[in-house]
Amino acid sequence: MSEGPVIFLTGAPGVGKNTAGRALADRFERAVFLDLDAFRANVVKGVAQPSAGWSEETTRQFNLAHVAAGRVAKLYSDAGFAVVIAHCSNVDMVTLFLSEFPEAKVVCLRADLDTNRERNNTRTNKSFDPREIEYLVVELGKVLPDAFAQAGYPVLDTTRQTVAETLSALVNMLALGTRHDPDSDLPIHNRLQ
Repeated sequence: MSEGPVIFLTGAPGVGKNTAGRALADRFERAVFLDLDAFRANVVKGVAQPSAGWSEETTRQFNLAHVAAGRVAKLYSDAGFAVVIAHCSNVDMVTLFLSEFPEAKVVCLRADLDTNRERNNTRTNKSFDPREIEYLVVELGKVLPDAFAQAGYPVLDTTRQTVAETLSALVNMLALGTRHDPDSDLPIHNRLQ
């Protein structure tokens, strides 16, 4: 069985990483979606949340989650599953993930500030009020796309895109199997071409 592709989506909070990532994973015959927040949610005592202020412990816990996700991605990829990871990660954190799975494809999603704020503030899938991290939307919405572009990773502007348009752009950008009509519901193949 051949390895499944591994795709890491990053970008500011609320930009649409989880939505696009789940939609992308759904296009494969076998796929796993890894949300790094879920790795961190497994910390039952002593979790360091960014909403309480960033600290050395916050960095350590985020780094652990990236290494763990890289190892899990490798296991699933080796078993033939496509793996899609979504998280608001900086270049250093993604580098930690890539140390465990260097073949992963990385894309940074971005949106203009007004769109990103609206998307973040209307999310209902978080255990906290997303407006508490609006400062991260503002800060990281500017910093992350530039940092990833400078590091040589593609940046996809999703400001005026529907989920389907973002999915189509990702499939084209990553050269994922295109032996089907992009508007169809048929799965893409579990390999990069």
